[in-house]
Amino acid sequence: MPFRPPIHQPHGGVAARRLAHDRWRGSAASRGYDAAWKALRRAKLKADPLCWWCERDGHLTAANTVDHIVPIAERPELRLMWSNLRSGCKPCHDAHTARQVAEGHRGMRGKTPKTGD
Repeated sequence: MPFRPPIHQPHGGVAARRLAHDRWRGSAASRGYDAAWKALRRAKLKADPLCWWCERDGHLTAANTVDHIVPIAERPELRLMWSNLRSGCKPCHDAHTARQVAEGHRGMRGKTPKTGD
């Protein structure tokens, strides 16, 4: 039975890049995702089990992530505020986060907000 030939991985490869990225980013707890967050996340998903973005567009999709409307990096004091949370599905949440990074929201990948200069 044929098998796939080995894939060349330069020294360090993906694992080294991932490790460096994890060191730069910090742990989940250091970014504000601790036991208090996990309990609040569970409660939010139980109270709002449908994706906010899909529901807005007329679809019914089960939520499996919780998004901070105002990112923690911008307003850390809102980290555990119920009113700053919305439930979402992973595809919608990932697309929303990618848009925030592309728009240069403060705290997202170290970018600063655009100015009108």
